[in-house]
Amino acid sequence: MKRIFTRVSYQQFRQYLAGTATQKVKNRGFETAIFDQQGDILAIVHAASIDAKGKCHPAEYYIRTTSLGFGLATAA
Repeated sequence: MKRIFTRVSYQQFRQYLAGTATQKVKNRGFETAIFDQQGDILAIVHAASIDAKGKCHPAEYYIRTTSLGFGLATAA
């Protein structure tokens, strides 16, 4: 099964967004979605957090890699 979104590094995320025409950004709690001009989600950011045990979880960055023709190898 192919994944629609692929986790990437912050650098890859910024590089990807620099080459796209974003139209709208929507924040839903700990998740931010970035949309294109057609209203499709291009990228997602999960905010950094600290859990009940005090463990830090860094921000996670995802870009859409299927249905848009992108083939990105990741190591995030």
